[in-house]
Amino acid sequence: MIATRSLPLFALVLPALCSPAFAQDPPPDQRPGGERPFGPGMGPGGPGGMGGPGGPMGQETKVLAQFDANENGRLDDAERQEARAWLAENRPQRGRGRGPGGGPGGPGGFPGGPPGEEGARNRDPDAKGSPVKPGDVASYPDRPLFDPEIVRTIFVAFPQADWIEELTAFYRTDVAVPATVAVDGVTYDNVGVSFRGNTSYMGAPPHKKPWDLAFDHVDGKQNLRGVRNLDLINCNGDPSFLREVLHGWVSNQFFPAPRVALVRLVVNGEDHGIYAAVQQFDKEFLQDHYGSKQGDRFKVPPDFSGNGGLGEDPKAYARNYQLKSKANDAAWQGLVDLCAVLEHTPKDQLERILPQHLDVDGALWFLAVDNALADDDGYHSRASDYLLYRDPKGRFHLTPRDNNEILPAGGARGPRPGRAGGPGGPAPFPGAPDGQGPGGPPPGQGPGGAPGGPGGRRGGPGAAATSPLQMADRADRPLLRKLLEVPAWRQRYLANLRELATTALHEDVIGARLESWRKLIDPLVAQDVHSLYGYEAFQRSFAKDEQGKPAPRSLLAVIAQRRQAILQDPALQGSWPVVSDLATKAQLGADGSYTLHVSCRAGGAKDREVLLHHDVGGFGSYATNAMRDDGQSGDGAAGDGVHAFALPPVPSGETWRFWIEAVAAESGHVDCLPPSGGAIPVIWVAPKKAK
Repeated sequence: MIATRSLPLFALVLPALCSPAFAQDPPPDQRPGGERPFGPGMGPGGPGGMGGPGGPMGQETKVLAQFDANENGRLDDAERQEARAWLAENRPQRGRGRGPGGGPGGPGGFPGGPPGEEGARNRDPDAKGSPVKPGDVASYPDRPLFDPEIVRTIFVAFPQADWIEELTAFYRTDVAVPATVAVDGVTYDNVGVSFRGNTSYMGAPPHKKPWDLAFDHVDGKQNLRGVRNLDLINCNGDPSFLREVLHGWVSNQFFPAPRVALVRLVVNGEDHGIYAAVQQFDKEFLQDHYGSKQGDRFKVPPDFSGNGGLGEDPKAYARNYQLKSKANDAAWQGLVDLCAVLEHTPKDQLERILPQHLDVDGALWFLAVDNALADDDGYHSRASDYLLYRDPKGRFHLTPRDNNEILPAGGARGPRPGRAGGPGGPAPFPGAPDGQGPGGPPPGQGPGGAPGGPGGRRGGPGAAATSPLQMADRADRPLLRKLLEVPAWRQRYLANLRELATTALHEDVIGARLESWRKLIDPLVAQDVHSLYGYEAFQRSFAKDEQGKPAPRSLLAVIAQRRQAILQDPALQGSWPVVSDLATKAQLGADGSYTLHVSCRAGGAKDREVLLHHDVGGFGSYATNAMRDDGQSGDGAAGDGVHAFALPPVPSGETWRFWIEAVAAESGHVDCLPPSGGAIPVIWVAPKKAK
């Protein structure tokens, strides 16, 4: 039986792939019934379909083809008017009400704004933001688009006065509304604008909806600093405005993740306040992070439904995974193979076989950041709502998305803005027994007591993890469970959490980072009449007590709690090795090839093994060799801690990817260099021959 989930990815069971004989690499044509099952539009919620995972909020109404009379691939003014009239009469109504023009939810969102904040409840719906002109703001033409040190202003101009009603009408359709956009003194015509989001859309007033900007809407070559599409997140659930950008800043230090920057949005000359600009998961993202535009991209939508298994039909994958790149059978087959390997490979073979299908090191960082930042919309919480990239060699990489609900102010079991219970943190899963882990049932069970994993129910929305190994034995979190069953991977995961707590989330580092951002946006938030939560709520996010320490529920206080929960956990106690002083030396051979000598210094735990993980080229899994400690101390009694290894010769222009891991013999704890390990390894390219 195939038991599918919207992800805990990999909880799928395929009878034809159950035998360990297929665990290595199943032949392309060996699948249930001999079918080649996947393609665009197959099954509800698949590419081009209606009713995707997550219930009605994830649906999209297709209207473009029906009203594109001149067949130019978009709706011009007259065509959009016809489409709006049709939608007003024919569109299925969803959400909290019907908005002007037939749009779902209405432009006003929740009455009075998101629950839980007095500043939002008392908002004046007729208030107008300050007038802003391009000459009033700083321009940054020479700074990177996702520079964390600046707030860039984006000007959007619509010719029509009812632009809010029109964007609302076309929400969750395949139609974008053209506008003129100006950034850093450069004007971009015919940019396609859409409202986006689920709860972030429904809970926001008309002037604070989340946006999508498609710079290539008319001109396929038009882009903003190399970016064709840009998401503008309204920071729903986050009075500080900083959680999304904080997640991007932390994540990108250790594994490929969407880059995020703070921007100010001005529409038709009116200030709309601070947004988080988030990098789209497109070909440009792949080029930026992986050096290639090739490969397949899947989206795993948010899943609130809690439905059961979908039976034996392999087409069920298309109901829970959306292929965002070009449709092809190989992409779907790769997903099937990965799920089968995770589900059926014996534990003692998993360390050898799984890295052929999955970037394990990147996955361990994905899970560690999700845990450390207590992501209330992350894998631990609901096991959905993220992205998958299948690289040209067929390995999958996990990418986070929608990270504005990290670090809940009320702790991982309290209520939070936008959900029942008022402000604070995420609500616990209904009926979850205390002590069994927030966000779901006891280990091995699905929500409601049904068996978890294959054949069980999907995990509904829950709560973020509160300790390093929480949910590690949950049957309905198979990715986490299977990875941490392997001792070496479990230790890397713990090392990742420790690295986060002692570097990026260290009180001095994160304190300085947050204070820098606060100073940047404070005057802009103070004058933002459309803020979801108000200026007082923003100030409380950074409040301090009488002793000058972070006040309870402030952002820094929540981070301190997370850091303490990690560092004081029993799983992280014991001796830790330290690896440092990485050095390389290339030796040119008579045949023109290069031998790369890699060395490092290892200390900390007395007895340790030092491993060099390496691969030629890009995207492949790593081979591993032990590095030798061939130096001697002054008295000749022991090594000096310098370990070395010579990689095999490679021709000019070839690339080595490598990283070093020190393993303590007694505790099993590890340290990696660079700290990102295999997720962002060291890249060395053999010099090209001189002409």
